[in-house]
Amino acid sequence: MILYIQSTQAQRAFGKVIDQASAGSNGIVERYGSPRLAIISYHRYQQLLEAERQLLRHRLQSASEEGSRQAVQLSEIEIDELIESARQEVTPFDREH
Repeated sequence: MILYIQSTQAQRAFGKVIDQASAGSNGIVERYGSPRLAIISYHRYQQLLEAERQLLRHRLQSASEEGSRQAVQLSEIEIDELIESARQEVTPFDREH
């Protein structure tokens, strides 16, 4: 269940909002009629972080596989050019930090 609450009400009854989120109700805090933030249980937050990690891991693996497929088709000269390009992109960052 999603509960919508105005920011002023959330301020006045923050303990109640926390209790409801802990019990499994998601809260949307609105300010001037627009959603500003969501209040969820810590357990749900952990689930969302894990789902995000899994999605990013999958995307990285897919990108890595695609990169490997493309790299097989590159000539030695093209590989050297890519390495040099990457080196030039990284070097200014390294000098700044």
